[in-house]
Amino acid sequence: MKRVILVLCTLAMLVLCGCETHIFKGTDELYALPKASEEYTSLQNALQTLLDSGLEYAPPLSGANTQPVQLLDLDDDGENEAMAFFRESSAQENSLKIYIFKKDDEDTYIEACVIAGDGTDINSVLCCQMDRDVPTAELVVTWQVSGAVYTLSAYSLMDYKPQELMTPTPYTRYSAGDMDNDGENELILMTVSNADDIASTAVFYDKVDGYLEATSSAALSTRMSSIDKTRNGLLSDGTPALYVTGAVADMSLGTPHQVTDILTLREGGLANITLNPETLSSDTTIRQNLTGGQDIDGDGVLEVPAPFALTRHDAETADTFYAIDWKQYDSQGSHTVVSTTYYNSTDGWYLELPERWMDRLTLARKDNTLGSINERGVYFYYSMPGQNTDGPFLAIYKNTGTNREKNASKGDRMILTRDSDAVYSMELFSSGYELVQSAGDMMQRFHLILPDWSGD
Repeated sequence: MKRVILVLCTLAMLVLCGCETHIFKGTDELYALPKASEEYTSLQNALQTLLDSGLEYAPPLSGANTQPVQLLDLDDDGENEAMAFFRESSAQENSLKIYIFKKDDEDTYIEACVIAGDGTDINSVLCCQMDRDVPTAELVVTWQVSGAVYTLSAYSLMDYKPQELMTPTPYTRYSAGDMDNDGENELILMTVSNADDIASTAVFYDKVDGYLEATSSAALSTRMSSIDKTRNGLLSDGTPALYVTGAVADMSLGTPHQVTDILTLREGGLANITLNPETLSSDTTIRQNLTGGQDIDGDGVLEVPAPFALTRHDAETADTFYAIDWKQYDSQGSHTVVSTTYYNSTDGWYLELPERWMDRLTLARKDNTLGSINERGVYFYYSMPGQNTDGPFLAIYKNTGTNREKNASKGDRMILTRDSDAVYSMELFSSGYELVQSAGDMMQRFHLILPDWSGD
């Protein structure tokens, strides 16, 4: 009984991971504690009855929400339904069960329907609107069959009579999103194969006569050995796209590499716009540095990083410095560099680099951990013809420890920003007056690195 009460105490704060359609509620509702009323008592009793019958909770293994019981408005009527995930260990088949409870006329939760499936676990559940003319959302369920083998099913919940929209289909990764701007979500199922005779593919599923059918497909990069991240976004011309990033299986490269495939609809069919038809890989997105894509300039379009090494000021040191060209792609697969940054993933910050620095820029690292000082510094140098370039024109420091405020602001240093663990500051030297527009300009060019985008 205690575990049922514990689950119910969190019910009103839980929302199923969705496609940002109509199921999300306001902040006050999401964080309101459950009412001590008959409706929650009825739900508690219904859950306990299932547990007493021999079922056990089996919450989804992955996704944004992995709670065993979740509240959400499935039919857009302003009332939350409850979804609970169970396993029937004694069952020979269909041992995994998703129970949906709705309120009756007396405001009491009653069982509305059950979705059953085979496998060892429910891997994930996603609520999506795949038919804008129907108020009830569809449910995408992925089942873990065994080990790393998964299948995906989709169900209509119209009138709480579950109808399978597609038979369980094996996949490596999937994504849901509105790829054709029709107000409805479609599915893309991706399968990565490391066998020479089997191609890695992405298959586009759309509603056809009430069912989800595979309407087109596109090849994924042959050099992609696994899919690590996916993200729905836009291309530079506003076209919806799916960015698929994975590891490159090529031991000849010597170090880990990534590749990003960009999928979009072209002439009604799915296309991999970055794929080189000769090499069968997205060659322009392969990179050694494992920095993820992000909207570096804040215009709503995801940029793909293209790292390159910067020159070390002291050639005898082992330090490696990377700059990144951030590339936007359009629906034809052409790209434009929208920004170039020095990217310091170790210290958690990056600096937008002016174009006029690039031909003569060198960098050096000087750290100071003496006494109460715990400082990591990067120094920027510029080789001006006919001038002594021994001194830097700019330095950026990261100070941690108890005296970080004092150390970060000593001398002519200027505070750039702070986080919970560190203070970041900069210092402009006399040789930089012609290279740096102003201290304010440098402050605007400095940014902390945000958490990398995660998989859908």
